[in-house]
Amino acid sequence: MRTIGLTGVMGAGKSSVIRILQEEGITVLDCDAVNAQLLQKQEEGYTALIQMFGSDILDDEGNIMPQRMSDLIFCDPEKKRQAEGILHPLIKKRIFEELAFHATEALVVVEVPLLFEVHWENAFDEVWVVACDEELLLSRLKLYRHISKEEALRRLRHQLPQQEKIKRADVVFYNNSDSASLKRQICDILNMKRQLR
Repeated sequence: MRTIGLTGVMGAGKSSVIRILQEEGITVLDCDAVNAQLLQKQEEGYTALIQMFGSDILDDEGNIMPQRMSDLIFCDPEKKRQAEGILHPLIKKRIFEELAFHATEALVVVEVPLLFEVHWENAFDEVWVVACDEELLLSRLKLYRHISKEEALRRLRHQLPQQEKIKRADVVFYNNSDSASLKRQICDILNMKRQLR
């Protein structure tokens, strides 16, 4: 099995790449989905996060509100570091358990939004980055995530700059055009990987 870490700044179009990969029959594991699981009651991350943030992050039924927690983290670098210190090892453990389950597959992709920031680049055989022009990226964030340009720029400052991710990638998909163009890029790489088997 060849493992691929897929990353890119928020708004670059990782979801579009994942959809195309899945259409092509590739298994994609999602760190954000694992993170969401870990926030559920009875999960390892739940109790530790309640101890750190208090009941401010809970709704009326005692569930963690991810958006509330995210807002607190982005305002306080120390709380961000502490939350990541709790969640990232748990996410990595769960992802690698899932990878073992898919060991007979030729290629498995793992979406890791902050792959370089958490120093997971050596955990995979290759790193693929999704990139796009900054203005397009900002307009996507406004349209799909309903955040202002200022808020988007503030959040992007917490990530490694896109150009640095591109420099460190084994493969880069440029998502500046339509989905057909993106699909061609992805299929070209997949065909090359299939020929190398």
